[in-house]
Amino acid sequence: MVTIPTNPPESHARHSRAGVVTTVRLADAAGTVARRRAGEIRTANEIESIRDAALVARAGVSAAIAAAVVGATPESLAAIVEGIVAAERAESAIRGVVLGQGLPFPSACCVGVNDRFVNAVPGREPLQDGDVVTVDVAVRFRGWCADVADCTVVGRGTARRHAMVEGCHEMLHAAMATMAPGVRWSRVAQAMQQVASDRSLGLVTTVAGHGVGRSLHERPAAPCGVDRALLDIEDFTLLPGMVLAVEPTVVAHADGVSTLDADGFALSVALVRCEDGWSMRTVSGRPGCSVERTIVVTPQGCERLDEARASVASVNPLTR
Repeated sequence: MVTIPTNPPESHARHSRAGVVTTVRLADAAGTVARRRAGEIRTANEIESIRDAALVARAGVSAAIAAAVVGATPESLAAIVEGIVAAERAESAIRGVVLGQGLPFPSACCVGVNDRFVNAVPGREPLQDGDVVTVDVAVRFRGWCADVADCTVVGRGTARRHAMVEGCHEMLHAAMATMAPGVRWSRVAQAMQQVASDRSLGLVTTVAGHGVGRSLHERPAAPCGVDRALLDIEDFTLLPGMVLAVEPTVVAHADGVSTLDADGFALSVALVRCEDGWSMRTVSGRPGCSVERTIVVTPQGCERLDEARASVASVNPLTR
């Protein structure tokens, strides 16, 4: 499990739910704790500023995913992202972030391949046909942050790997179709968990979506599955103006393997840290992937901020 600093501006490249729990002072009045856990409500101008950052992140992700072909290296994909972010006069929100061991993250973005896909430092090994690639870009632009990630299968690949990537996107669509004012996050997480269960996808619940705004990682934690911690401590109600980075994170499982325990809670996939001190891989060696969108809750539902307003076709767009 990734452990991150609890001070939001120095948060890890990915959000650990343990970090959120430890930032809440349980001795506070119940109302104060609830507000702190629920996160900030942004003004219209602030939301547009976060949209500007999200559009930069989206441009970097899209360019890197398009370049994820046989023979390309994760390092080359990260270089594309770095160039786009610099050209837009933004900055990476994760380069130089320091982990508990004192190791600064060395790249402008995360580029994961197959089983090594959480907090992944971009490597030099050329991509091969069938590799699953996840590109995660977090930027800071004019004082506001956004977080966007996408995944793809290199070349032709296998039907199972394509199904995993499609299932991850379907989870995001299920989340957006459920998100609306007054909805509890546990209901959104349940919608994503149901898709994962139907597709025999394991969930990484120790890595969660999160609030985003002035800092890259803000309250609340927004996991993609339901566990006891969410129901007992971390659940919250969506309100207009909340901005969340929604991040389904999955691992392929063999057909028929249960991804839920006897109580219906998600069984989190086990991860282990790699030698670089940042990258996390699955203990089983099974591939995984994630997608992430910076999303604002609106009075009618929700809206992706990594799309320009003119291109937004509906309250709950289902396009990638």
